[in-house]
Amino acid sequence: MGEARDDRSEFISRIGTFFLLLGALLIILFIASDISRVDKGRQANATQIYIVEGVRALQTRDAGAAQAKLKGAPTPTLALPASGNGSPLSYLPFFCLGVLILGLGFITKRKFAPPPSAGKRFEWIRKLQQKRREAQARKEAEKKEKSAKKI
Repeated sequence: MGEARDDRSEFISRIGTFFLLLGALLIILFIASDISRVDKGRQANATQIYIVEGVRALQTRDAGAAQAKLKGAPTPTLALPASGNGSPLSYLPFFCLGVLILGLGFITKRKFAPPPSAGKRFEWIRKLQQKRREAQARKEAEKKEKSAKKI
């Protein structure tokens, strides 16, 4: 029964590790996609370029309005160039899912991981402590024997 429980715990712990890696990957994907997104404000001379494009659009609209008045047609509306960057929140689900999956993996790993084995690094300290306990137990046993002989 205990062996089956250990196998199940180890398997669930490995699933937790998978979730940790998947969550980290989703967060890295969010950061990379956010960095790679080209924004008008991040380009060099973006403000000047945007102003020039806006002025050209205004001039085109005014020239079109003057010609439309002569022909009796409706005046054109202003159309600024659209940015194809998408919403800045379009990558937010990667972050949210990454954090949720990372949390689930951490909880799963923490709850079901087997305890780590004792390291060899401080083995000599454990031996000294064990010898000290044994010596102390012997002294107490000797004291009890002496007290038992006196009575």
